[in-house]
Amino acid sequence: MKRVQITGKSVRKFEDGYPIVALTDLENNKDFESGAWVQLENHGHFVATAYFAKQHRGIGYVLSLKENEPIDERFFAGKFRAAAAKRGAFADQAAYRLFNGTGDGLGGLVVDVYNGCYVFRWQNAALKQQARLIYAGFERIMGKDKVVVAATPGQETTQLISGQLPDQPMNVLENSVTYPVDLTLSRQQLALEFRETRDWARQTSQRKRVLNLFSAETGLVTAAMVGGAIEAVTVDPTNRATTTLQAQLAANNLEQAPVEMRTMDVTNYLDYAIKHGLTFDTIMINPPAFIRGKKRAFTLDQDLQALVEQAFQVAQSGAKILVTATAPMYSMKNLQSTVNAAVENYTGHVTAFNTYNSPDDFLTNVADRHSESLKGLLLSVD
Repeated sequence: MKRVQITGKSVRKFEDGYPIVALTDLENNKDFESGAWVQLENHGHFVATAYFAKQHRGIGYVLSLKENEPIDERFFAGKFRAAAAKRGAFADQAAYRLFNGTGDGLGGLVVDVYNGCYVFRWQNAALKQQARLIYAGFERIMGKDKVVVAATPGQETTQLISGQLPDQPMNVLENSVTYPVDLTLSRQQLALEFRETRDWARQTSQRKRVLNLFSAETGLVTAAMVGGAIEAVTVDPTNRATTTLQAQLAANNLEQAPVEMRTMDVTNYLDYAIKHGLTFDTIMINPPAFIRGKKRAFTLDQDLQALVEQAFQVAQSGAKILVTATAPMYSMKNLQSTVNAAVENYTGHVTAFNTYNSPDDFLTNVADRHSESLKGLLLSVD
């Protein structure tokens, strides 16, 4: 295994549990080689075993702080054993996250469960090179009879690794709401971290008019309609959001439900709603980090405040507004700061009603504040 020298400043953060290697941690940038498994050292002293990978965040992940620990099938089995033990409360649920990257000690991999089928989501090509060892470690703990599919970045369809996949799409039942999921497709069709917010939407939507901005895979509109919402408008620049929602409504026998689906820029829709005096009892906003519409682009950092300010203008008195973000580099602190700035520019009265983080199956690494999948604020507008 190649030995790579890191800076003295980097030693402490790895020893404290920080899992992500940055290029600035290396004494020599030329030591980076995507796919390499390396020992990180400082002046000849072992610090950590890691692997390098081309990815959006950093250049790799720490695997172990134990100098003589082999990174083999037994190592990965230990990771899955610990992960499964921590998900005991979720074992009877139709859908949950079994393995959550750095939260379970292996950055670059998440594993979701749908009706007993396991979806391995490889987040970089470097870790996938070790797939044989990792699948073997998984089988040691979970058994060889499991249905396993793998989703790889850049590929539209999944690869069947083991078992026989049931007919797709299949229906996943969550809190009395049915969501169709097609495990032959790589993209995620039901964001599991929104489980608690979906349940909130189901329980609080009776006789409510709902506006949903950026729907994608949140499932919030379907949950609201099952919960008795009298009508909903959902706005998203992507066609995929509409087809996903149509399938969800059909699975719950709500094909004729009063849901207006608009494929357009959300800011343009809010301009229209404000101009025509439209108001809503519940507004749900879940913007991506970046999305390009037909006429303009939306950037989370730059445009969320203005979007929330527009939402205030179409909020009925007593309305609830749920603002969520899933972008890794956008923290709860960022979200609170942005929303507070929007509130300061609003002439009405807004109070924070609740906060949402990822559910308990989305384990996080306490040393990595960006490992929290979901950040959410529920506001009450008077």
